[in-house]
Amino acid sequence: MTVITKQPGKTQDTKSAGKVLAVLDVLLRNFAHGFSPTELVKETGFGASDITRYVGTLVTAGFAERIQETGRIRPSHQLARAAVQIMRSLEAAEQQVAESRKRLFGGTSEADVNRAFDRMTRK
Repeated sequence: MTVITKQPGKTQDTKSAGKVLAVLDVLLRNFAHGFSPTELVKETGFGASDITRYVGTLVTAGFAERIQETGRIRPSHQLARAAVQIMRSLEAAEQQVAESRKRLFGGTSEADVNRAFDRMTRK
């Protein structure tokens, strides 16, 4: 059930989602060692019970995990894999753009393509 707040266009769900994402933002700073709940409280300014709830949401959604040996919390390996997929997608797009630029502007070297592009886009 969505609860409407006093701010137009904002719901309680939206505010909670923002807080969960703020916790994830902190977790992303230290994938290798993660954070203790106490450290998350200090970093975010949220209460301990809120951190427990927000971390639980992240774990349930697959965005965070507990490190078994230490009990600390870090971004999940699932999230890390998604980041790698994004990087691969960006690299593929970059290659497609480079190939298109070569086709459009001729030249075989990157420098030739860049010079041709610069000449065509100057006003």
